[in-house]
Amino acid sequence: MAEQEPSSGRGGGIRRSSKLTFQRRLWLVRRLVRGPATAQELIDDARRAFDHDIYPANATIALNHDLAEIRNLFGCTIKRVRNGRYTLVDYGELALLDLADAELDTLSFLVTLFADAITPNARSVQGLLDRIIALLPSERRVVFEHAGPHVSVETPAMTSKPDPTMLERIRRNLGRHYLRFRYRSTHSPAQIEEEHRVAPYHLLVRDGHTYLDAVCLAGPHAEIVNRYVNYRVDRIVPGSLMVEPGRMPPAPPPRRVWQVRYWLAPPVAQQRDIALWFPGSTVVFFADGSAEITAETTDLWQARQILFRYREHCRVLEPPELVQMMRTSVQQMQEYYP
Repeated sequence: MAEQEPSSGRGGGIRRSSKLTFQRRLWLVRRLVRGPATAQELIDDARRAFDHDIYPANATIALNHDLAEIRNLFGCTIKRVRNGRYTLVDYGELALLDLADAELDTLSFLVTLFADAITPNARSVQGLLDRIIALLPSERRVVFEHAGPHVSVETPAMTSKPDPTMLERIRRNLGRHYLRFRYRSTHSPAQIEEEHRVAPYHLLVRDGHTYLDAVCLAGPHAEIVNRYVNYRVDRIVPGSLMVEPGRMPPAPPPRRVWQVRYWLAPPVAQQRDIALWFPGSTVVFFADGSAEITAETTDLWQARQILFRYREHCRVLEPPELVQMMRTSVQQMQEYYP
């Protein structure tokens, strides 16, 4: 039961304690910060959060009184919009969050980082950051707006981006439902749209592109069927995505793992501060300044992309498949640079 105390009115009734009333109003503020709600939704949510007696039988009157007191106490603006929902439009003096100067600098960096929409969830992150900023006291928002320079993160500009609605549908079905779509592959002419059926598992961002990490179950290229493939999401034809009703198995199939071994020349390795790009990397440094790295990878195509960054300073030693991929790429490059 809700805490009660005798009323001082003539009726000799009971009223809720000032402590419980304060807690109820503070909860209402938190609920409105979470998002808009109708009067009945606010009442129902309050009763679930406390107990059924948190509001009396004439709950709407009590709720309106609470909202009026919140407005008067904090100078905030709570409006009832056309759909009947109460919305916290302006926080006024509702300074529910304060941050130290170093944390404000970090917040400013995050705002800058996600302003370029470098990840599939960038819009959601931006919305969360805006919510945090709005909860700051006005004087701390001034400090935030004058935060110092940040560490810059360079990402390439893209000529195309994934369709946001399609991307969200993919995200909701990761690890849950099989997908079908038409795909513009680099293995086919530009005007050809390939049909693919996949088991989707992850979204990842690499070098400015968003990829769907999935097992290809059916497609036009036999060499990728029943293998993990990274599909560029912006190459999936918008409107072609179909979600199958059946559920996927709970555990993903195992990935093939290759041992990678490569040698780095002294100009790259002699300072002994090299990047370890692959899981399980071990390094042997030699007296001449070179180094040999042994590691693991589940993606030979990406391993080739990474090791080509070293240009003439890298020699791949194993596996044979990766050695051949490097050799083929070098031969093809020679055709462009005779």
